[in-house]
Amino acid sequence: MITSNPQSAMNIAKSVASYTLLPGFWSRLVGFVPRFGMIAYFMAIIFESLKLIPRGHKFLNPSTIKDGRIRDVLALAANNLHGGFKNIDQYIVFGVFVLGTILIIGQFFLLMGAIVVSTADAAIPFTGMFITNRPQTDIAHLMMDKVFGIPAFFNSCFDPVFNAANAGLCSGYLATGGFPNAFQAGMQALFKFYSMGMLAIAGFVVVYYIFAMIVETANTGVPFGQRFQSIFTPLRLVIAVLLMLPLAYGYNTGQYIVLLSAKWGSALATNSWLLFNNRVGNNPMGMQPEQLIGKPKVQDIESVLNYFYLVHTCRAAYALGTGITIKPYLIRTVGTAGPAVAQEVAAGTDFTTARDFFGQGDVKITFGEYKVEHQKFPSGVKPYCGEITMPALSKKVPGIETIYNVYFKHVRDIWFNGDMANYGRNMACILKYKSRTSCDVLGPTAVNWGAPAEQAAGQEFYIAMRQVIQASYNADMETQINTIRTTANPQIQMNQTDLNAGWGGAGLWFNKVMMFNGAFVDALGAMPTPTQYPHIMEHVAAKKRICGDKIQPKDKFSLTMPQTSAGKPGCTSIDIILGDSELGGDVAQNTEIASVLNSVYVQVNDSESTTKPKVSKSDSKIKNFVSLLFGQTGLFDFRANSEVFPLTKLSILGRELISKTILMIASTTLLSGAGSMIGAETGALGDVIQELGPSVRTFATIGLSLGILLYYVVPLMPFIYFFFAVGRWVKSIFEAMVAVPLWALAHLRLGGEGIPGPAAGQGYFLILEVFLRPILTLFGLMASIGSFMALTTGLDSVINLAVMNVGGYDMTALSAGLPDTYANMTRDGMDALFYTVIYAILVYMIATSSFKLIDLFPNAIMRWGGTNTAGFNDQTEPIDQLEYNLVYKADAVARDITSTGQNFDDARRQRDMLTGK
Repeated sequence: MITSNPQSAMNIAKSVASYTLLPGFWSRLVGFVPRFGMIAYFMAIIFESLKLIPRGHKFLNPSTIKDGRIRDVLALAANNLHGGFKNIDQYIVFGVFVLGTILIIGQFFLLMGAIVVSTADAAIPFTGMFITNRPQTDIAHLMMDKVFGIPAFFNSCFDPVFNAANAGLCSGYLATGGFPNAFQAGMQALFKFYSMGMLAIAGFVVVYYIFAMIVETANTGVPFGQRFQSIFTPLRLVIAVLLMLPLAYGYNTGQYIVLLSAKWGSALATNSWLLFNNRVGNNPMGMQPEQLIGKPKVQDIESVLNYFYLVHTCRAAYALGTGITIKPYLIRTVGTAGPAVAQEVAAGTDFTTARDFFGQGDVKITFGEYKVEHQKFPSGVKPYCGEITMPALSKKVPGIETIYNVYFKHVRDIWFNGDMANYGRNMACILKYKSRTSCDVLGPTAVNWGAPAEQAAGQEFYIAMRQVIQASYNADMETQINTIRTTANPQIQMNQTDLNAGWGGAGLWFNKVMMFNGAFVDALGAMPTPTQYPHIMEHVAAKKRICGDKIQPKDKFSLTMPQTSAGKPGCTSIDIILGDSELGGDVAQNTEIASVLNSVYVQVNDSESTTKPKVSKSDSKIKNFVSLLFGQTGLFDFRANSEVFPLTKLSILGRELISKTILMIASTTLLSGAGSMIGAETGALGDVIQELGPSVRTFATIGLSLGILLYYVVPLMPFIYFFFAVGRWVKSIFEAMVAVPLWALAHLRLGGEGIPGPAAGQGYFLILEVFLRPILTLFGLMASIGSFMALTTGLDSVINLAVMNVGGYDMTALSAGLPDTYANMTRDGMDALFYTVIYAILVYMIATSSFKLIDLFPNAIMRWGGTNTAGFNDQTEPIDQLEYNLVYKADAVARDITSTGQNFDDARRQRDMLTGK
């Protein structure tokens, strides 16, 4: 039946979405909780046989078992005890049940006490389980001092007295100038005025009750009236007055009880957190470093090798053509306009020395000539043969710098490599300087030249050089990766600073895993990048960009002018460009060098032997693009990291997706640098991107959105949820502080049993909730991490089988070697993209359902105590809104980034036209 009610249709849609997208994790977890209603039901049956419970009572109805409570059954039986000695059997049975219940409860508390005071955990004795040993830096105490401002109560670093007494421990914490400050003093005055007003109301209520008792006494003849409880009513009156009695700093007795409950509950949670960490080791998961640090894939270094073919040829061309000696230099600019400092790179220079020279920043090696006359260039070093940069993206993360050592070592070794030096000299001689006497004998190479001696290097030479350099690089890099993964690193350990933050900082450590692994991936992906071609090539390319449009990458350094240059100033001849005074030398020398370098550039860029073997493209532009981007190098290898912490795997996969997307965006412009033009992946990728045009933005948006989701959103969920859980605890305390005077008034009842009376009982549970929420939140964190690990591990185990059954595709190909045929390669790329989307959605759903346990535990567990007490903080869902902003705004961010990348080239063109470069 089709409903015409839009609201009803919306509710149905929400129900369907909830059923299909939400796993119902909480309801399943609650199903494992033991129910005490069954015990109460059996007790009621026994009491019914003894005539302590009337026949047909609701406690005897099996359909109400889930609602039965032991204390209610005992209370009903106790009310029906009568007859004295003649019903001794009733008293005996009832006493046995009461005694058994007390013994069970006593055994429970004895067990807890035995655990707390166990000799293995003597560091936290029973007498100190409600005392925080380091309140100065405890996050909960800091927050409470920041909110309520009571001197010498929470004893945090925000209290000036304790800040001064613990200068070392409180380093970095700015104590409040006046404590309490103006805002806190105003709030305390407000609480005091509020308490006094409620106390006045209580006085009116007491006067009314006195009048009512007088009237009832006169009417019924019963002293104080029939509702008066001779024991409980006077006690309630005293308790109500005491609870509202103002004490120091404007807070009353009941409010101080709430604050003490919060203080003791926080201490219980903090000591439990310390106890847990003492047991598990140096991190909350109790895992070894190789389980917390993933093993990313080693990148290819062939783009760097291809660049050095140009650098060595450039060095030889200048030596043969002009007599200029090219050397590698480190150049650091001192100040914005001050002098520069240069240092030559020797065979023994290491990365630590180079990074110290640059003040821990990016390391740049300039290949040029130092001369005093080169005043236009920093430190007098003219970059005749270009510049290469080694980004130090993770310079602030100890333990990862060894990755940069490998990069620097291989860049340095390729420069000093004899085979590469002989390659450059041989190519310069063969292509332009055959008549020179020094070219009569060509230099030998350890690998086969691959062509006759009088001809340029052949395919075999490039293949052999690539394999030799890559093998050496892989061996060094694999050694460093294994060292990092097997060495204890303080960056992923729970240090003393984290422990001093108390239970409120329990979510901080999980953020460390994401940060370290992200920095690890960044370091492995921060390949040395050629930031400048040889100076003469850069000069020719800049002039040709001004003179012509749509110059093909392979023609950007050629010595032919574009057809569109006619009529433009300075664009009539290449001789004019090569005769600029900025280049130095004469036109003939510059023409020879530019011709040699362009020939080498074209050969290296066109030769497939300089890269891994590639297959021909298909007729589908989209298939070509996806295959090159996802099928060529594969994604993070989940199967090789099956024992790694799930958050680690997700952060690495997300970071790799972000890196690939950035590569995609960079390849759409001419700003991608030398490495992208002659690199292994982006050489072919650039051609495909030119064919696709604006469609690239769609794929870039998908990749960047998934990367943000897996790298930033999901790994941050433990921290985000726990952060909001701590905030909700503070909100519950503030609620209790406001509710205390009303709770005190609720004691003013003439009738009813017990000290709380019929109305004040819920207030005691609210205070208990303030006390228990911290440790319940910790239990929620542990449960969420455990369930997330279990579910993601299960997903990793079965998703390949599921995909094989549905699509006939083996997802292990995502991290396997190159496919044998183009058909397989195309299939790999397309499946890698779309199955990664599906995987990301599944992981996100698992994460949201699992980490919500951090909230569900403290919010719902109090009902197990037989009460429905719930604070207003249980009804708010700020995290859902945060998730919406993180996930759905990521799409907008991705689109903005891709749009910005698309506009880079236009901006650069305008800049070149204005500057005349």
